[in-house]
Amino acid sequence: MSWLNHHRSNPGRSRVRPRGDRIGIPRSLAFDELRCFFDSVLQSHGQTPFHSPRSSPEILRLGSSRCIDEVCFPLKTFFGHLAALLEQGVDTVLVPRIISTARGRNLCPKFHVLPDLVEQSFPEFKVLSPYLDLHHAKKRDFRQHLFAASRAMLIELGAWHRHSTEQLTLAWQREKECRIDPPDPPADQLTVALVGHTYGERDPFLNLHSAKTLSDQGVAVVGSPAVLPVEPSFLEEGIYYEPTFRTARAIDHHLRRGVDGLVLATYFACGPDSYGADTFLYRLKRQQVRVPVLRLIFDEHTAPEGLITRLTTFVDVARHYREQRLNESC
Repeated sequence: MSWLNHHRSNPGRSRVRPRGDRIGIPRSLAFDELRCFFDSVLQSHGQTPFHSPRSSPEILRLGSSRCIDEVCFPLKTFFGHLAALLEQGVDTVLVPRIISTARGRNLCPKFHVLPDLVEQSFPEFKVLSPYLDLHHAKKRDFRQHLFAASRAMLIELGAWHRHSTEQLTLAWQREKECRIDPPDPPADQLTVALVGHTYGERDPFLNLHSAKTLSDQGVAVVGSPAVLPVEPSFLEEGIYYEPTFRTARAIDHHLRRGVDGLVLATYFACGPDSYGADTFLYRLKRQQVRVPVLRLIFDEHTAPEGLITRLTTFVDVARHYREQRLNESC
């Protein structure tokens, strides 16, 4: 039997006893994807979710000391969150092994092996790694698949009880309530959409506070919707990785609603970004989309001063395009 099949068939093969019933949750990468769900599940089963501090230069410094240089900026930051949890006395962390959350698409390979990386780099931790792979799962409904993965995790904690199914249902409802779409862009203000990986949009440190820089120049900044549009996008053909697929639909969503510019946040050494961003730029140009697009490539060495200069220039270009469209419509 292969390791992967053994892992699938023996999800709760040992018991985990967290110190003080605290389970560390890194405030990074997939944290925002299912944060409300896992927080609710753990709390309803006698565990205390303990979140790491928000991303910061100190968090990055801690993570870089535990990582090789070649990995991406978000992964180094993620390791910093783990190091911060370790410093605060946490001995058990929740790091889901997320292969896929949709049929026909996969997440970045780093998510596939993330629990293994954590175990190798932080032998002090006990790692809870619920297995999420909807693409290869027998249960086609993501909700059912997530419940099965959560059941295995709770068995591993020795916390599963006869009311657990009801608690999972309540946690799923809570998760849906946490999904809040950004407001409609104001018609009388220059509007720019910040798009990219979900964690790149929501963590100001991972986009070097690009949203604040734009806001300081009088720009209304909008993020991607919590629930993606169901209509296929002309940008998504041939897209395999799930984050890139989400970005494609998010861009299409913003173009339909009407924005004056797009800032595409990408990361150096990110495989999906390496081809996804260029693909989007080519297809937008081919469709003659008259909205300026700025691609930003972040790593831990990106200088804030240079970023401010690029964003300031981009705002001037977006304002010029907006004035042209308004004059043509008169």
